[in-house]
Amino acid sequence: MNKWLLPLTVLATLTACSTSNESKQIANDSYEKRGVIPVFTKLDTGGVTILGQENTYQLPTDVSVKTDATDIRPPSAPMAIIGNSVTHFDGERSSIIYPAEKKGVYNIQQVQRLLTEQGIPFSTSGNQVQTDWAKTGRADEIGDVQARYIIEEVGNSDSNALVVAIAQMKRDEVIFTPAVKDKARYTSDRLNQLVGELNMAYRQQQQQVATFDVATGAIQSAIVTDANQHTSLAMNINFQQSWQKLQQALPQLGFEFKESTLGKGYAVLKYKPLDDTQWARLGLTKPDLEKGEYSMQISAYGNESAVVISDEDKFALSGENAQILYQALQKLLAN
Repeated sequence: MNKWLLPLTVLATLTACSTSNESKQIANDSYEKRGVIPVFTKLDTGGVTILGQENTYQLPTDVSVKTDATDIRPPSAPMAIIGNSVTHFDGERSSIIYPAEKKGVYNIQQVQRLLTEQGIPFSTSGNQVQTDWAKTGRADEIGDVQARYIIEEVGNSDSNALVVAIAQMKRDEVIFTPAVKDKARYTSDRLNQLVGELNMAYRQQQQQVATFDVATGAIQSAIVTDANQHTSLAMNINFQQSWQKLQQALPQLGFEFKESTLGKGYAVLKYKPLDDTQWARLGLTKPDLEKGEYSMQISAYGNESAVVISDEDKFALSGENAQILYQALQKLLAN
């Protein structure tokens, strides 16, 4: 993953200092420790009594064994970079556990989006993702070290968790079994990187919503791209207020509420196209939307909210149709 690689100037400096980065991983004593103390055969004294060796300066008789090299790389651990979260490494997997209400930001679908952006192939099975071979991204590796990761989302009504484990590892195309400290290092690195990327996307979305002027008391809105890369209408009103306002505005555009779940901010809509003159009153051209079933999903971002309208195949509206519909909603909400 290119995002983790050091700048070329830094790499050039490191290369000039050493042709190997092994010194970044291990350190040990530079001298050879002794092995078995030699034993000498007694000389023939010819009947002469010889005094024994003076023991004052006798060397110790214990045998010292050369130890393995010590890994001096800084340890890695999963970091609690989500508010009100806890992290854990159980010897195989690194995990971060967070409140269930934050599932809309931190979930396996968002992880899939990040992997796609980073060019890492993967396969899915339910709420689990298994990646193809991917570089670990660490600058202190010896050789070409790659891993296949298993990333999973688990949870219940109270909390949710993202979990990362190692499926396989290889160095210079030779598969090896990682030690526990390696599993901790590489699963933590990957988990922290994924959550950090999701945090960044969420903060950008909050900044977009926070730019709205709420001082006048009028409903301000803007057409933005949400964390799922969907075109949406962001509003400077909270979840409950946006639900009420959209229930009033959408019927004026031909959308009738059929089924709704307030707790999830979700509603099924039945759309019947209006004539051209009704759209002309809003200063807009009628969008090219087919008659049928649509849906609405409202997401909360603190005291702000955003809505996404999707078609009967659950695909969020995009392009010109989304722009026209959300512009119409902007005009109705501003009045």
